[in-house]
Amino acid sequence: MIECRHLGKRYPGGHEALLDINLSVARGELAFLTGHSGAGKSTLLKLIALLERPTRGSLRVNGHEVARLPAAAVPGYRRHIGIIFQDHRLLADRNVFENVALPLRITGMAEPQVAKRVRAALDKVGLLGREDSRPAALSAGQQQRVGIARAIVNRPAILLADEPTGNLDPDLSREIMRLFLDFNRVGVTAIIATHDHALIDEFGHRRLHLEGGRLVEDRQP
Repeated sequence: MIECRHLGKRYPGGHEALLDINLSVARGELAFLTGHSGAGKSTLLKLIALLERPTRGSLRVNGHEVARLPAAAVPGYRRHIGIIFQDHRLLADRNVFENVALPLRITGMAEPQVAKRVRAALDKVGLLGREDSRPAALSAGQQQRVGIARAIVNRPAILLADEPTGNLDPDLSREIMRLFLDFNRVGVTAIIATHDHALIDEFGHRRLHLEGGRLVEDRQP
């Protein structure tokens, strides 16, 4: 599903964000990505999501060599990937329904199918009935759930989460993590970047640890 071979990313100015990453994540696997701030966690997720392109090595995702994918094929590629950010990135001037529907509207999906998919996604994250609420009226945990619903509404094969529990208390963090486990149980491949080692220990999945842009530990549960 995801295979990195000697993967590297250098930003303008010479900063080496990733160095010689060799890594495989199988279809249906869940892995935690750990490391200090600036270790390269977000960069790796951005490369997989094709928000950035690698500068060295090979990155194959779902059979696609990312570095060689033409620009015209990127939107179709991203439809198979759900991305969740720590800061939610919800549109404040749109209600919950419109925020979750956005990826489907971009694809041109018919409105009856959009409504069905959005309500199903909101049901999975426990927010069915809050479709008309604006993000400002929701708690931090509920906003993160909206972000998760938006990420899964396209029914992606891969789910990427960048510090999804960073602003939440321990109880809410566990609730959010259980949602990821639920998606993983039905076959979604998931990579979750987090600093929360206690949460990782509690849920006990594979741990990939980055330091200075290098993969220094690949620990199975």
